[in-house]
Amino acid sequence: MKDSQIFTVALIIAILGLSGMVLLSDKITPQEIKIKDLNKGMLDEDVSVVGLVEKIDKSPRSNTYFLQLRDGTGKTTAVVFDSVVLDLEKNNLTPLSFVNHRVKITGKVQQYNGNMELILNDGKSLKILV
Repeated sequence: MKDSQIFTVALIIAILGLSGMVLLSDKITPQEIKIKDLNKGMLDEDVSVVGLVEKIDKSPRSNTYFLQLRDGTGKTTAVVFDSVVLDLEKNNLTPLSFVNHRVKITGKVQQYNGNMELILNDGKSLKILV
């Protein structure tokens, strides 16, 4: 094969691959896991957890909320920073409106004081399930 033919084939494959990634990117969802399965190997990964919000605490120094989530296998904390609170408020919601509701939370796995927790990315990361 000539260099120009190899270049043309490589270019076509690259364009098709990038197009496929763009078209399918909204179909890719984070892995749904149980709380007991959260571990250090998942640090900085986005995951989804379904559970009951048992308690909500607010930081005395900022507009950050801490949702205590239980799913029957364990419990963890979901951290809702101010930017996410503002996203929720645009939809007439507050973090307190999720207490005692079954929710699906999507967030980045982090470790704080030896405990695994989820950091919410935006207002769409917290959904009430019926």
